Amino acid sequence: MFLNWDEVKKTQEGVARILTNSISLNRVSHSYIFEGPKGTRKTGVAMLFAKTLLCTNLKDNNPCNECHNCKRVESLTHPNLFIIDPPGKIIKKELISNLIIELSKASLEQGPRVYIVVDADRFNQSSANTLLKTMEEPGQEVYQILITENYNSLLPTIISRAETLHFLPINRSLIKQHLMELNITETLANIVSQYTSDISTAEKLVKDKETEEIYILVTEIFYNFLIKDQSSIISLYQNGKIYNSNESVDIFLNLLTYYQKDILSYKLNVDNSIMFVDQKETIAKLAKKVTKLQAQKYLEEMLELSMKLKYNINLLLAFNKLLMSLERGYKHATQSSSDTV
Repeated sequence: MFLNWDEVKKTQEGVARILTNSISLNRVSHSYIFEGPKGTRKTGVAMLFAKTLLCTNLKDNNPCNECHNCKRVESLTHPNLFIIDPPGKIIKKELISNLIIELSKASLEQGPRVYIVVDADRFNQSSANTLLKTMEEPGQEVYQILITENYNSLLPTIISRAETLHFLPINRSLIKQHLMELNITETLANIVSQYTSDISTAEKLVKDKETEEIYILVTEIFYNFLIKDQSSIISLYQNGKIYNSNESVDIFLNLLTYYQKDILSYKLNVDNSIMFVDQKETIAKLAKKVTKLQAQKYLEEMLELSMKLKYNINLLLAFNKLLMSLERGYKHATQSSSDTV
């Protein structure tokens, strides 16, 4: 959870400026829509906004993080804070009706009441129409924040009654910097920040032992291309657990692709874009074994396979064919096959 608005400004400067200005001028809207892609920390900003509204000891528009109200917001126990995030794909009418009844009662405590709806695009027609009633007559000191990754799925009537704040994708360099502050190696920080723009997902990946194992497997596969009697296909076979989940397969193919991009970057003398910085020696040796056209061809094969992962294909056969193509090219300097999986 964010502690102050300066932290928000690092990744969402525009959002932070609009909200802090509204607080300073005492012009806070009763209804907001926080919209943007996954990983832009919309819920975290919503919680900070709620804490700011409920704090009894604001300091330069920032919550003090020490008063009773701040502590209860952090622990989600403040009676004037309502979080609407039910399990399932639909937010039902009954849930919103119960919220309206609750908001119509006298508050147990003084101060504003704030409700946050997570994934607000889950409203069906009935629950959305019920919500409109609270937007048309919000009540004194009642504030709502609707959070969504699918802005166009909201009813136009809901959009027209709220102030929309657009959350931008987080700059990947900031994610890399954040990961390196966690004592993650530069190579792993490069890879993960390229793979996801969601800071929470990035933190999860770098702490997951399986991510490191996939990284080691990928570096082993490419190193084996330099050794005549070593087979990358056997290396993959011995690490068959990458097939255990779709996420592992996706990470594995992405890391293969990033490594191949690094080889092409080296061929093009664009060293500053290399992600596997701890593999530069191997990358240099591999780059000398193929032409630029071959390096680009192998990259295209990986990107083509990435598209095919959306369908029900034989993964073992698909990766075996890809690695056979790469082995022929790097070990024997022959152009990769144009066969498709």
